[in-house]
Amino acid sequence: MNKNFFTLLLMVFLFVSTLTYGQEEKRIKIEISVKDANKEIKSTLRSATFSFTKSVNNVTGKDGVEKPEVKNNYYFSLDFEKQDIALLSAFMKNKAGIDGQITMTDTYGKQPTRKLDFTKGRIDSLSDQLTADYTSAYISLLCDTLIIDGVKID
Repeated sequence: MNKNFFTLLLMVFLFVSTLTYGQEEKRIKIEISVKDANKEIKSTLRSATFSFTKSVNNVTGKDGVEKPEVKNNYYFSLDFEKQDIALLSAFMKNKAGIDGQITMTDTYGKQPTRKLDFTKGRIDSLSDQLTADYTSAYISLLCDTLIIDGVKID
């Protein structure tokens, strides 16, 4: 009797622990938001990567003299669980670029919220992966400015 009771108790414990493990919620929420005309479009990201580079190009002026020109380059690589058609449409309609913000929020409230503001974001590349059991989409943005948690990157 004791052996049957402990076996049953162990099975119930394993079943309950499997159910609670499968319902775990993501701790960090990453979201992009952009304004398209009068409406705000928000989309959840799986991950976001940003990079900043300075490039120096020699440019010939009107006077025929070559001068070095420094250009700041701001890039975002955005990883989506699935393609957000409303967001894609907003970028396609605004060829000159669209302003937006990427926020990272700790749902437990233990880490501070991070904000990445960008201006004139344009799609540099786009890929969409579709399989029978997995989908993902990647968008690379080229931006004119980048502000990380209130600090302008130059």
